[in-house]
Amino acid sequence: MDIPLYFRMAYENLDRLSPGSVETTLKVIDRIGLRGSDDLNILDIGCGVGQSTLLLAGCFENAEVEAVDLFRHYLAVLDEKIAENNLEDRVFTYQMDMRDLDFANGEFDIVYAEASIEIIGFKKGLKEWKRLLKPNGHLIVSDISWICEPSKESKRFWKDVYAEVDTIENKISQIKDEGYEFIDHVIVPKEDWESFHKQLEANLNKLSGDKSAKDFVGQLRKEINVYRQNSDDYSYVFYIAKLI
Repeated sequence: MDIPLYFRMAYENLDRLSPGSVETTLKVIDRIGLRGSDDLNILDIGCGVGQSTLLLAGCFENAEVEAVDLFRHYLAVLDEKIAENNLEDRVFTYQMDMRDLDFANGEFDIVYAEASIEIIGFKKGLKEWKRLLKPNGHLIVSDISWICEPSKESKRFWKDVYAEVDTIENKISQIKDEGYEFIDHVIVPKEDWESFHKQLEANLNKLSGDKSAKDFVGQLRKEINVYRQNSDDYSYVFYIAKLI
């Protein structure tokens, strides 16, 4: 499956495809307390261009990391980074739909999904990806969540974009209801959003004259503006859980 050229251009040369940072991802990884563990098997779902894939490989130096994404274009970018870092012997990419992951039950010590579970839905992801974990395996997912009582504008925008936006408390309850032990959560800070939006806007400005991209660019600009006007309302939140 391929993606439109204007979509590629909108995210061209960005280190990641959603708000985040190296510092935030490392903070999340540290919360599971597995640094120094040997022979871990890790799955990165919806890996995009692989910023977090490489961080996982760097934090767990003896781990095998498998990264999946629906779009070959992004995997090609990640494959280049894997080669540049001499990681071909333990980091592998697959073009695969997260709705139909072709991996064995109980294969992974860590299942990681940064800003991608909304594609399948939070509740469905919790349920379907559970089978991939070994006993006591860790699930790390980030999802858009309310961090205070949202404005009408925020509610209206996200109702049309992603209906499963909910409070952190309710997300944690959903995790527990699915049979996980909840460990911790980490809120993606505002500065991560600001940095991401600045880079994204620079690319969108280059697309301003492309009539075929008009609706797409308009939607992204709206998303940026809604966040800037309501940045206290919501963020991506990482949820760290353990299969029990």
